[in-house]
Amino acid sequence: MSTGQTIIEASAFGVPAWLVVDRLDNTLAFGGFRFSDSVSLDQVSLLASTMSWKLAAHGLPVGGAKAGVRCRPDHPRIDAILAELASAWREPLSTHVVLGKDMGATDALLDRLYEHLGRSQLHLIQAREPSCPGRIRELSGYVRDMTGLGAVVAAEGLVGSLRGKRVLIQGAGVVGAGVAVRATRRGAVVVGMSDIDQAVVSVDGLPVAEHVLAARAAHRPFRLASVEAAGGTRLRPDDLLGTAADILVLAAGSHVVSAALASDIRADVVVEAANFGLTEQANTVLFERGVPVVPDVISSSSSAAMTSYQLADGNRWRPDALWERIEGNIRTAVTEGSRTATQRRTSIREAYKSMYAHVLSR
Repeated sequence: MSTGQTIIEASAFGVPAWLVVDRLDNTLAFGGFRFSDSVSLDQVSLLASTMSWKLAAHGLPVGGAKAGVRCRPDHPRIDAILAELASAWREPLSTHVVLGKDMGATDALLDRLYEHLGRSQLHLIQAREPSCPGRIRELSGYVRDMTGLGAVVAAEGLVGSLRGKRVLIQGAGVVGAGVAVRATRRGAVVVGMSDIDQAVVSVDGLPVAEHVLAARAAHRPFRLASVEAAGGTRLRPDDLLGTAADILVLAAGSHVVSAALASDIRADVVVEAANFGLTEQANTVLFERGVPVVPDVISSSSSAAMTSYQLADGNRWRPDALWERIEGNIRTAVTEGSRTATQRRTSIREAYKSMYAHVLSR
């Protein structure tokens, strides 16, 4: 095991990029590759550290890492940029770092990065276990809506059964859609959802999961407008937060809920399914209002945990046993974190860090 962040900066055709390794465990580090016009070194460094914290509740099978490039995934020279980054990051990607998808990334982009490297995405694992598949999405236990599943399990850890619970979802992308599907399967009622353009709400519930699944079956993107047409009321995006509900799931971007917006939240519980959905000031506002927040380090850890367990063990985990362990870890982190937070009069995030600090200090 080694600690202390390693930062590898690169520039491809004037586009800056960073690969940050927070730590190595079992000789490996894992994290997502983010494509965004707003990505920065500070953000990538924070996300790499957050990855290690996410994996702490799962026993830290591998260490945390993160990569980011300051451009959109549809940049006209994206393939050439990936070729340059594969060259700049050849040493870590060839010896100890595995990168997966994050904001803006697609399977095709990750495939191209590793094609430019001349190796499979999981070549480090295949070297130890030849039967391991070449790509993360081929690992045993890889299922759709993993992040949404983790957020739903985290919510259950705090409120119990979701049957009949009213849920709001900020964000209609991959994570938000996944939350809608997973929450609906657990008996929750989605009463509102927002994207960058609008919010759609209905006290009687919205058929979001039905529309998500229909879009997937037709191989087309899910659009929130389709739900509005099914009987919802359209509001401004931020007005979603002022809608009464049992649970608000933040599944949009980082730091999108400010202190002012947090003051408007009327849900009883907030779950961060996105990395840092709340600003630091927003967290303070909700804590002072007595609104519990299940932080991203718990509620968005499931997909990272699934991948990390299989990376560390050569894809030998059985899916049922793997997911039983992941869900159990999340529930324990939430229930014990909530209990500790109440006793110490602190946030669940701070309680979680105190509970698992020993894992990161080993």
